[in-house]
Amino acid sequence: MFQKALWVHTYKQSKYIVWLFWLVSFYVLSYKYYLAAAEQLKYFHEHNEWKYIYRYNYHLSLPDAIIVQGGLLIILACILIGWERQNHSSDILWSMPFKRKHLFMTKWLFGMCNIVAIVILNWGLFAIMKKTTFHNKYQIFSPFHTYFLYMFIILIAIYTLALCIGTIAGNMISQGFFSVAILGFPFILPTLIAGAISIHTVGLISNHPVYTEEHVDRYGSVIEKVSILAPVRGFNINFNYDPQRAYTDQQGVRHNEPNFTYIPSATKLIGPIANILILLPLGIYLYTRSPNEQNGNFLLYPKLKTLCMICCVIFIGMFGGMAAGGSHSIVNYYIGFIGTSTIVYLLLSRLLKFRFSWRVK
Repeated sequence: MFQKALWVHTYKQSKYIVWLFWLVSFYVLSYKYYLAAAEQLKYFHEHNEWKYIYRYNYHLSLPDAIIVQGGLLIILACILIGWERQNHSSDILWSMPFKRKHLFMTKWLFGMCNIVAIVILNWGLFAIMKKTTFHNKYQIFSPFHTYFLYMFIILIAIYTLALCIGTIAGNMISQGFFSVAILGFPFILPTLIAGAISIHTVGLISNHPVYTEEHVDRYGSVIEKVSILAPVRGFNINFNYDPQRAYTDQQGVRHNEPNFTYIPSATKLIGPIANILILLPLGIYLYTRSPNEQNGNFLLYPKLKTLCMICCVIFIGMFGGMAAGGSHSIVNYYIGFIGTSTIVYLLLSRLLKFRFSWRVK
């Protein structure tokens, strides 16, 4: 696990995407934070010059950073496991005197160390720039502590998920596809469920469809408890000194202060933390038992192909039904459902038989 040769091999295998991850992270975080300070200072001087009233405004969204960084971490995981399977270089690696458990843990620790370093360095740069730039007069730094803590936990969870998916996927394409699909599924499923219930109950319970934002949120609140991205939703750091920005929330509380930051409850971190605690040992278990003869296939385990086929046909079919019938016409819903499901079945029947393979000489 701490063999120098394994760490060197892992770095050489992924050095380009790792450096890209570093550069992009500094750009979307520290560099943009500095640019925002310079921009607000420019506006301040321009307003003073023209005798206008200046209103400081700064906005930082956690989803924006997580989408970019999380995407790069998924690519990193695909290179470390999926690409090895696809070009069969894992056969050479597994023939060396290293335990498979140590190989997997090296890949996980390598990614985690990069995540830790990037989060800590950007947090430190934010603290320095807050004290030394135009931001200092208008901001408090406490929300940024929570911002980087949430970011750290979520990025670790995304990377762990992508590595775990690599233990059942036979190539980097399927590994990336399933990683993205599982991350986005908890946000799509409530809409599909609410739409299906609505189309089958309109006219029975009432003359109005039950497919509303309220019902989607109700189902989503249950499903998002196990979602890795649950803490990301709505996380915004917002400092706005415009008096017209004041508002009254749903509880009747008036918000007048310039700090309009919204931080989701810490209980939403249960999802990503639970995923890390479950997926890491599961990934180790599956990696040590991976069937090499299936490398290059869409999935390593034939039984999973049937499960994948059923899930894709049903859920994509539900999406096609909603697109065709909305929440009003049950006939159009089933036409869209059957048509979409048939197309998906035919495509997957061929796709699951493909073998993506490039031999390394």
